[in-house]
Amino acid sequence: MPTFDSGAYFLTALIPIGVTPIAGQGGSASPTHALRKRLSLLPRGEHSPFARSARNHFARFVVIDDVAYNGREQPNTLLVAAGPALSIDQKYKDMLNPVIAQPQDHLSCPFLFFSSDFDAASGADSERDSYLRDLWTRSEADLKEVFKYCLGFEARVTDAASFAKYIADCQIETTMPFHDYWLDGVPADKLPNLSLQKLGLAGLAILAVVAGLVYFWLLPHFLQGLLGGLIALLAGVAAAGAGIFFYVLDFGKKPFPAAPSSTLPDVLKALYLRRQFTRFAIDRQFDAAGSDEASAQSLYDSFKSFIDASKPDDVAEPTQKAGAIGI
Repeated sequence: MPTFDSGAYFLTALIPIGVTPIAGQGGSASPTHALRKRLSLLPRGEHSPFARSARNHFARFVVIDDVAYNGREQPNTLLVAAGPALSIDQKYKDMLNPVIAQPQDHLSCPFLFFSSDFDAASGADSERDSYLRDLWTRSEADLKEVFKYCLGFEARVTDAASFAKYIADCQIETTMPFHDYWLDGVPADKLPNLSLQKLGLAGLAILAVVAGLVYFWLLPHFLQGLLGGLIALLAGVAAAGAGIFFYVLDFGKKPFPAAPSSTLPDVLKALYLRRQFTRFAIDRQFDAAGSDEASAQSLYDSFKSFIDASKPDDVAEPTQKAGAIGI
């Protein structure tokens, strides 16, 4: 389930943008242009609407006007030259002819790409909806100014629940999530358990059942001999192999467990401690370099003051504000 992994939900949504010009005092403007301007004015850092959520790690808006054109499909030049002498379908001839335009894919309208990575206990829809409802409650005004240019938003969204439903209707599967809190990899004892013994027994059971059905039910009586047994065995092996393959494929979709201390409050506390300890190490270099007892006592006392002030075991405070960047 790529949308959920390692204790984080990876939300991706493509929301259609309106195409009807917006009338104003200075004339009219396209919704796409107005949306880009609004996104450029969106508060950043600690004042970002996403910084008000205690679960949000990353969020991004991107305006997509159309899909990129990668150029023509390169034809076989020898086949193009020999085309008049060959009996090739006219449609294929047109595809080979470099002076005839090839079909291109285009979007029906511009889209607003919205992605967000946030803490979640599971990949259930209720986790996504609770996050979106909380986001709306904390940042309704800012979100309205962004999404009002999207199709159907103002008609459908009236509260937190309808906002969650609107985004959910535009959600697409996240196929390649990024999560970097397992720095040394997931320990073997934390990985989802795949029992090879049970898998083997299940494969043998499928083989026996399918082989029996093929031999005694599907095969005609004149084939129920050595040849029939071989056919039934091959059918059973094929069915068991297919069953094991699809089981392992489905097993591979199971999410990794959440990494220790990887929720947003934990991450913010770690960033705060890094910044404070960097400052402490710079300021106390003279004491650390000293070899006398007074320097050692001074370093000890200052480190104790640092621990008392920074409270490493208290995730809630003091800590770095959400949205703040820098050391």
